[in-house]
This record gives sequence, structure tokens and C-alpha cells, in this order.
Amino acid sequence: MNTLNAPASHPPLRVSPRAAIGALAADLLIALGMALALSGAVVGVLLILRATQAGIDLGAIDQLNTREIAQLIGADGMLALLVLQNLIFISVAVVRVRVLRREPLAVLGLSAPHPFRLVLFGIGLGLLALLLNGIVGVLFVSFGVRQNQAALYPLFPGDYVGQALFFIGAAVLAPIGEEVLFRGYLFGSLRRLAGDSRTGIAIAYGISALVFALSHSLAATEGLIGLLVPSFLIGLVFAWGFDRSGSLIPAMVAHAINNGIAFIALLTCINNPGTCPHM
Repeated sequence: MNTLNAPASHPPLRVSPRAAIGALAADLLIALGMALALSGAVVGVLLILRATQAGIDLGAIDQLNTREIAQLIGADGMLALLVLQNLIFISVAVVRVRVLRREPLAVLGLSAPHPFRLVLFGIGLGLLALLLNGIVGVLFVSFGVRQNQAALYPLFPGDYVGQALFFIGAAVLAPIGEEVLFRGYLFGSLRRLAGDSRTGIAIAYGISALVFALSHSLAATEGLIGLLVPSFLIGLVFAWGFDRSGSLIPAMVAHAINNGIAFIALLTCINNPGTCPHM
């Protein structure tokens, strides 16, 4: 049984390394490709429907700026996109592990042998992630690098219902789906392939964190490096939490804390115009 007093055990995969790596690459392409394709289709439908309702000429949609498009999609539309995206992430991982490999879901970290201790561990990881985010953010700002991820969100002063819906997506749904795919499936599979090889373990950490960071690259159109670097670092932290405990609970809790606190800070700025610089 895995505990927080000893590193988690990693039974070897039941397939050859080449086949496992090929399946990982294919599954990631499927998950991210489906998420992008279906999200694009849903966004297109939402824009047409809501532009029609608002009396906007459909030919003028491509002339709207990013903020106007976000407003048309709305927080409810964004929540629907997040639900769809994370269902895809979870489904791809579960189908590969449970249906195709016929392995227990525990290999994805979907187990909680010591829930209270795992949650406490997750809180500590979440505080560490916040600290890293803060330090890296301050460093980038000092060099004049600011990423505009928040500007792409459909968040507006006084729209508390919309803000609550988006909070659910960012602080609840995303930590579950992303942890299952990027830590439970991607990192977990690479870590099991690595065995006791220090080089292999380092590669498992690096690749999983890099893919996690790159998957967020569409969340900003300016200052992208200011989003990718902290995402990579917290990807390493969350992977270590899974590696140490054998459960995704710590990483999910930490991810929720990181996203939730950052989101609350963002909402404070949005609902109090003028209190935060560069907003």
C-alpha cells in the first residue's frame, strides 16, 4: 500500500516501451486534437447563435476583437467548453488504461488510501505552487513580460453568476481532467517505463511538465513565456506529488488551490476597477 512515508511503487507497464510510447503520443494527439476541434465547433455554434440573438450580422463576426468574442461566448459557454474538454481528457486516459490495457484505475492515481493525509499533502503542494507562480510572475513583470491570459476570459464587473460558473470550471473541472491526463496517464506511464533509471525519471518529469505547459499555450496571445514557465514548474510539482503519494488527490487539491486563489485575485481586480494596475 502506498503511503506518504515512502515513494509510490511503479509496476512496469504490460506492453513494450516502444508500443507504450507510441500509444502515449497517439492518445495525447487524440485528446488535445479532439478538445481543440470540438471546442472550435462549439465556439462557432455559440457565436452564430448569440450573434443572431444580439442582432449582429454574421459577416461581422470575424471583425470582432478578442474581448467581444469572449463576451458573446459568455461564462456559461466557457463552462460548457471546459466540461467538454475535461470529459475528453478523462475519457482518453480511462479508455486506454481500463478498457485497452485492462488495468485498475489505481494506476492513474484514482485511489485515496489515506484521504485526510493526501488532502493535507495537497494543500502543501498548492501553497508551493502559489509561491512559485508568485516568484516567477514578479520576475517576468520586472523584465516587462506580462501575459494576457485573463483578458481572454469572459469575465466582467458585476457579473457574479458568470464569474461563479467560470470559477467552477477553472478551480474544479480543470484540476480533475488535467491531472488525470497529464499526471495520472502521461507522467504515470512514463514513470513506470523509467523504472529505477534516474535519467528516465527525469525525462518523465520533464516531458509531462512540458506537454502540460504547452497545452496552455492557447490561453494567452501576449507574453506567452510568462505563462509557459510557471505552468512547467507547477507541472513538475504536481508530478512529484503524484510520484510521492501514488494518488492524484494531492495534485488535484494543489491544482484547485492554485487556480482558485489566482482566480479569486483576478475577480477582486475585475470587480474593483482601478485597484489593480494593468487591468
